[in-house]
Amino acid sequence: MARPSPQTDRVVALVELLSAEGTPTLTLAEATRRLGVNKSTCHSMLTALHERGWLARDPVTLGYRLGPALIGIGHRAAEGFPALELARPVLVAFAHRHGAHCVALSIAGDRGTVVDQVRDPRSTSRELPTGDIVLRPPLGALIYAWEEEATVTAWLEGESGAAREHHRQVLELIRSSRFSVELATPPETRLRNLVAQLREGLAREAGLTGRPGRADGPDRPEASIEEMVDLLAGELAAMERFQDFLPLTLEPGGEYVVSSLGAPVFDRAGRVTLAVSILGFPGPATGAEIERIGRELSDATAEVTRQSGGSLPPNDAARHRGGTAPSSSAPAAPAPAPAPLDISVYTRPPVGTRAP
Repeated sequence: MARPSPQTDRVVALVELLSAEGTPTLTLAEATRRLGVNKSTCHSMLTALHERGWLARDPVTLGYRLGPALIGIGHRAAEGFPALELARPVLVAFAHRHGAHCVALSIAGDRGTVVDQVRDPRSTSRELPTGDIVLRPPLGALIYAWEEEATVTAWLEGESGAAREHHRQVLELIRSSRFSVELATPPETRLRNLVAQLREGLAREAGLTGRPGRADGPDRPEASIEEMVDLLAGELAAMERFQDFLPLTLEPGGEYVVSSLGAPVFDRAGRVTLAVSILGFPGPATGAEIERIGRELSDATAEVTRQSGGSLPPNDAARHRGGTAPSSSAPAAPAPAPAPLDISVYTRPPVGTRAP
């Protein structure tokens, strides 16, 4: 385990605090209180960051905000994710269109990392914390649908026979439709509530707002968010609720509470490099609506793949419009065609901002 670095933790906490919604500026007194450090230490940190352009200071209110030096750093970081620049307008468009919360996950091995998100004020979900998400069943189906058999087998290791069979059917369905559907279930709802409680409790102890972390002591949460996701994901499979979480069929007229709709962006080798997900819908959706929105998202991420120089998997371009996901027990009435999504018409606002 790496040795702790309190000085680094304080700088990271300050930057995260200033980048959070509702915290445009902080005075020295506010930063001292929110970070839980003494005034001298906080003043030295703020002064050093201000001198280097990481922070800017309002001459009237004396409040600190994120500085211009971080703009270039952010652009350099974005260059490490070639498709992210093109995916950003998709996040903005779908968040605004559906009153939801759209998230881009960068995929590396068995982990996904939140690299961008846009949350409409109508959304019912919270901004996701930074950090890796372990992609273990039932999480990660959108990614593993495109992996080789040996990788899929390793992903399903430890699952029951029924769960393995169900997940393989889900992967085939995702390959034919090129989007995934996850429905809210009691364990999944519990997961969200536990994560929210953990974040709020640790924020109160640290004097921060919405900043995840750890706590010590017999009466405090001991698991990190990553560990909680891992634990609850295993609990989902153990309770044999995978059929509810990853459905194979939806009634066109039935109403469902959607946990997420996701679609992939592929790199030049045809591997998933970004997963774009829509979370926090403001209300239930019918099966027909879910399928329509999933197709819209699938078409948008396919365009991002093409414009970023990626490659759709073989035969994917020919079949993703003709598939159903999940398949309905009866044909759905044709939905009105949505307005074309031109991803080039949106400007790129700062990462993590709300949709207009």
